[in-house]
Amino acid sequence: MSRGHLSPGIFLRDAEKVLPSLCIEMKKNSYFKHLLVSDLSGVERAKTVWCENGDNSLQTAGWIPSNALITCFGDLAPSKMPEVGDVNLVEISELPVMLNHKEQTSETRFSICAIENLDHTPWACCLRSQLEKAMKRLEKSFGLQLRIGLEQEFYLMDSSREILNAYSLKSFFEEENFLETLAKSLESSGLELKSLHSENGVAQYELTFSPENPLNACDHLVLAKSISRWCAVKMGRMITFSPLISKEKVGSGLHVHFSLCDQDGININEDEKHQISQTAGAFLSGILKHLNALTAFTSPSFISGLRYQPPRWTAYFNNFAIQDRKAAIRQTFLGDGLETFHFEFRTADAAASPYLVLSSLIHAGCNGLDQQISPPKSLMTHELLKEMPEGISRLPITLHESLNKLKMDETLMKSFPDELMQHYLENKYFELKIAEKYEGKELFQLYSQCY
Repeated sequence: MSRGHLSPGIFLRDAEKVLPSLCIEMKKNSYFKHLLVSDLSGVERAKTVWCENGDNSLQTAGWIPSNALITCFGDLAPSKMPEVGDVNLVEISELPVMLNHKEQTSETRFSICAIENLDHTPWACCLRSQLEKAMKRLEKSFGLQLRIGLEQEFYLMDSSREILNAYSLKSFFEEENFLETLAKSLESSGLELKSLHSENGVAQYELTFSPENPLNACDHLVLAKSISRWCAVKMGRMITFSPLISKEKVGSGLHVHFSLCDQDGININEDEKHQISQTAGAFLSGILKHLNALTAFTSPSFISGLRYQPPRWTAYFNNFAIQDRKAAIRQTFLGDGLETFHFEFRTADAAASPYLVLSSLIHAGCNGLDQQISPPKSLMTHELLKEMPEGISRLPITLHESLNKLKMDETLMKSFPDELMQHYLENKYFELKIAEKYEGKELFQLYSQCY
């Protein structure tokens, strides 16, 4: 017989063997990629694209400008601005993430994105671009840069633990399967995890990362939170970064450790006498001067302000103090070496976008440098609870108060584009309107699901 008569039969028989392997190989080489942004409500949102045949080229995807109005609850805030136009998600980099667990193995890809107008200029509401702008202001105007180390607390909501055993090995060992899987998943993505340890609350834990420049620090935190959620879902667990999971329990903060450096990366926190340098002091005083308004960016949920009340281990006043964990900014010592101390900002949480936290801190600090404000005095919190000197005030404990302080701070308001500020206020006031309908356990459950 001719080859033509034989080939169909041969092809069909071989296809049964060949095609499945081809399909498996194609499946391996094709994957979902999640294009991530951190939005005005502090939520990581994404557009997911399908990358065929191992296409690793940088991706773009359409985005809707009115997405800036999506509250943490998912509702779209009403706005006076028309819902028209288009912007693009533009991929910065891609990180593959592998989850290896005794029950399953999974892989996915995450990418941090900027948001651009169609003419490739930064969109006004792109918070990553706003941080880049703030960093350029600090460098161009003062020849300075920041080195940032972030610490993010969270709760495992479905933990069987009931008894508080703060910082104990037992509380770690009871959740070691999840924590180890999470740590290895973060490691597989290349993120520089420093520690993952039990915290002060029941089933509360903390992720800490190695110091980096502000942009990388924020990128990595957004990725880490997204990876944490992914691991939790894959393992059938429930995780939350909410500022509070109940009125009684310890809150979860975002702690911002930072050092001021010159253009060569040399730390300039201290002067020749081992005191806070004039430059670092002016930067700190600028933050403290604007702090009441800054809380609208750094701890911006309806429940965030509840953390700033005794007896919690968090800030109550716009104060600076040495080694005081209840101060808004504390000076912390690291021992001997080139960097004997740095600073920690303690009035932020995961209801805030980290990009907005750092960009607002930088602008406030730059305003302090512009005015050459004197370095702050160390004022201990336990003394301020008895008597407050002039210039010291309680931090806002409601979102309404924080937003009012922000609107009254013209200098801080003008640090950001008008479009961004309008959308931000619209977003937050609508969150207020929704949250006011809830109370007690239901309110905290709602926020725990959102963050």
